[in-house]
Amino acid sequence: MAGLGYKQFSAGEILQATELQGYAVDQSVMVFDSVAARSSALPSPTEGMMSYLKDTDSVQAFSGSSWQAVGGATVGFEQTFLLMGA
Repeated sequence: MAGLGYKQFSAGEILQATELQGYAVDQSVMVFDSVAARSSALPSPTEGMMSYLKDTDSVQAFSGSSWQAVGGATVGFEQTFLLMGA
């Protein structure tokens, strides 16, 4: 299921099973040890998914057909954070 958009949950509100993938999983940055670990865990990623790879310290987004480095180049997590915060 592709992302359902944005939803702000209220304190105590129950996250329904039908909302878990579309709101929680698709809108989080998942952490994996390597590309191999990510491929094993996510055989069919959906467009917009984000991942952080520990072995290369990189953040990537799934374009719908392939994983792309955030910022258009291979950039370490620390550098990406500084650029976004600047």
